[in-house]
Amino acid sequence: MAVTESLEAVRWDLADLVDGAGPEAVDSLIDRALEQAASFAARRRGTLATIDGATLAEAMRELGDIYDLVGRADSYASLDFSTDTADPARGALVARVQERLTELSTTLLFFELEWAALDDERVDALLDHD
Repeated sequence: MAVTESLEAVRWDLADLVDGAGPEAVDSLIDRALEQAASFAARRRGTLATIDGATLAEAMRELGDIYDLVGRADSYASLDFSTDTADPARGALVARVQERLTELSTTLLFFELEWAALDDERVDALLDHD
């Protein structure tokens, strides 16, 4: 078997990343993540200096859920593209994902900035929570 044929025979089953729905689910995952990020920002912006440890833990779980969605979408698009980098549809999907992830990062940037602005004593108090 030629090297090219053996490479073409290798395919990942990426269905689990997108709940079995294929490439069309990538946009759906990112749509959900963007909606959750907008809701998160509306509720959390400007609150980090005054929240308690339990609320920080809740906020971190929310962020984890958002990043899980975009991580699965991005992984699907990138891994699928790597199986055929000459396919324009796969390349377009990767580009679209990157563009939308930039939008998501911009929406959530406030949280990192607010965290960085906290003094060490406040950070320690928040992190001491179970």
